[in-house]
Amino acid sequence: MAAFSGVVGAQTLTLTVDEAVEMSIAHNLKLKQSGIDLRAHKRAKDNRWNSFLPSMSLSAGIQSDAGFIASNDRDATKITDPGAFGVSTGIKLTLPLNTAIVSEIKTKIADYDAGLINYEDARRGLERDVRKQFYLLLSSQENIQIQRGNIELAEKRLEQARNNFEHGLVQELDVLSAEVTLVGLQPTFDSTVAEYEKLMLFFKHLNGIDRDVEIALDGNLDAEAYHFDGEELISKFISRRFDIRILEKQIESLEFKKQTVSRNSNTPTLTFDYTYGITASNTDMGSTYPPKAIAQWSNWADRGRLGITLGWRFDGLIPGSSIDSQIRGIQDEIDKLILAKQMAFESAAIEITNLVRKIETARKTIDASISSVELARRNFELTERAYNAGAREILDVETSQQKYLEASQRLLYSKYEYIAELLNLEYELNSSIDELRR
Repeated sequence: MAAFSGVVGAQTLTLTVDEAVEMSIAHNLKLKQSGIDLRAHKRAKDNRWNSFLPSMSLSAGIQSDAGFIASNDRDATKITDPGAFGVSTGIKLTLPLNTAIVSEIKTKIADYDAGLINYEDARRGLERDVRKQFYLLLSSQENIQIQRGNIELAEKRLEQARNNFEHGLVQELDVLSAEVTLVGLQPTFDSTVAEYEKLMLFFKHLNGIDRDVEIALDGNLDAEAYHFDGEELISKFISRRFDIRILEKQIESLEFKKQTVSRNSNTPTLTFDYTYGITASNTDMGSTYPPKAIAQWSNWADRGRLGITLGWRFDGLIPGSSIDSQIRGIQDEIDKLILAKQMAFESAAIEITNLVRKIETARKTIDASISSVELARRNFELTERAYNAGAREILDVETSQQKYLEASQRLLYSKYEYIAELLNLEYELNSSIDELRR
């Protein structure tokens, strides 16, 4: 669990990389949006049986047969005449059935599967981004420490130069050079600190953490050295990629959509239609004519009607018809997605090959940089001793210190790049490092 600790006037939240991932999954707003989309697809899938529900409608009305013009043999009808006024209510159920219902249900299932893949993609992408941001912050923190140590060395050297100048051991030029070097280091340090604060704000945004909360990161940039065979990874894991799986589901969904359009138009439809109604009026319509008045609204009647119809709309079988054109258009979309899937495989293979090369290069750079840092550190120490003994110029010390700084930063960057590319490889193949190394 993430730990809070009290600080004067603020709170400090200590996070490991795994805790940061858990927090981002629980609070990230963009992931929640993807979850809502998935929820809608799941609801459609869970309710796919509603294709067998009939359409239902209720009706109620008032009828009046009153007129204004008299005919040759009778006066104009009045609303008070028997049978001139009445009410009716009714319910209507309609259920069309054909083989397209099956493909409609399969379309909903395929759409849900695609939505699930999209959500998994968003979640894994968020996890990768949080981990990369976590390690980028760690590297930025170490870079700040390296530069702060560099400034402290420059301050000590300036103090030493001033002391040596006061005792006549060095020229004033050495003091000025030390001052210029120290002043020049501060803007770079300030820029690094500002960049770290910017990265931290984005990290808080990813994790849904308030901007006022202080974050302490519990982790390091040490990583195990891995060796990967690019071709083996491609053959084993490329089909797991999210972009390829989504394309496959899109093709499947369009295939079902084409079936739905085709079956709706080119196969018979069995329609069940049931109507039930209740009527009431103030006349006995069945006994005498003209209608005879009776007690108001005492003439109640109901009637039910069941209809079963088998219809076949076959215009889709005619070449060039609107249905035929629609089906062909869907097939065109399927053909395009098939080509897109083929291109996705090709580009993914290139991407994985390049990632493996980057990982190998970063690993080799780390090995080389460790030795380089040690050599640069030793060279700086010896040069500084020689300067203090009067055997070297201050410019030599500044140069060796700069090389030591650059070697340390190069090692730091290589460590982060190695971890970042490992995380990219995990995401691109939708697999863990433990799976990839087998």
